[in-house]
Formats: sequence, structure tokens, C-alpha cells
Amino acid sequence: IEAQTNDRWKAPVIAESLRVSLDAPVRAQDWQEQNRSLFSALQLEKLGMSVILLLIVVVAAFNIVGTLTMVVADKTREIGILRAMGMPARSIRRIFLIQGILVGAVGTGGGLLLGMLVSVYFIDHLPVISEPTDVIAIVVASMAIATLATLYPAAQAAKMYPVDAIRHD
Repeated sequence: IEAQTNDRWKAPVIAESLRVSLDAPVRAQDWQEQNRSLFSALQLEKLGMSVILLLIVVVAAFNIVGTLTMVVADKTREIGILRAMGMPARSIRRIFLIQGILVGAVGTGGGLLLGMLVSVYFIDHLPVISEPTDVIAIVVASMAIATLATLYPAAQAAKMYPVDAIRHD
């Protein structure tokens, strides 16, 4: 016998109440219980995709570290001149932090836009539900990793001694 409910999320509660209320030996199964293996696979896929997205962001963070480290090495003389003219180390650090955060914001924004466009485009072939909390968590994690990636190159630039930096060439 099949029963339908007005609210699909109450199906487990209704199935349990049927088991208890009927005196005969019955087995009441709700749709979640029938498809448990499918839901487990989907949960595992969601976890896998989260890990893959995290790895992509970490690779991008290493790219930011590498790029900013090269900028620091390339601009050593200019940093030394600014320091010799009286610019505090904190300002040098701030310049590189802002540069790294801007790179992270552009990459995150581009990825967000592209991801949302692709998920809308494939909607007629494969239904995609974008959870706002997941999207926000990914954007926040991406920006946090991009910001953390800028700390090392910014610190390297800020701790340069003016004389050594100018003499670098």
C-alpha cells in the first residue's frame, strides 16, 4: 500500500507512526529509506566536490604566493627607495596585502560568475541547486585563503632594509 503526504519531509515520521499504530506485522518504508544508498552517494559526491574546490583554491593561493614573491624580488630596488624615503614597513606590507586581496577577489568573483553561469546553462540537462550557504562558504574560504597567501610575500617586502634593497642590483 502506498501513501502520499502533503509534506514530503514528514514521511519518516508518518511511516513510524504507521508502524506503531498498525497491529499487524507491517513494514513501512519512506522515500528516504528506500533511496538511502542514492542519498549516501550524493552526500559523498558533495564532500568530494568540496575537497576538489578547496584544492583548486589552494593551488590558486600558491600561485598568488609565487606571483607576489616574484613581484617583491622584481621590485626590490623600488621598495628600498620607498623605505629610504621614509615609507614605514607597515605601508609596504599593506600595499602587497591589498594587491594579493585584489587578485583573490578578481579570481573569486570570476569563478563565482562562471560557476553560476554554467550551473544555469546546464539546468535543462542536469538539475543543479545552488545552496546560498555553500556558495557563501566557498567565497569566504577562497578570500580567506587568498588573504593568507599574501602574508608571506608582504612580510618579506616589509622587512627589507633600504640599503640592502637599493644595493640589490
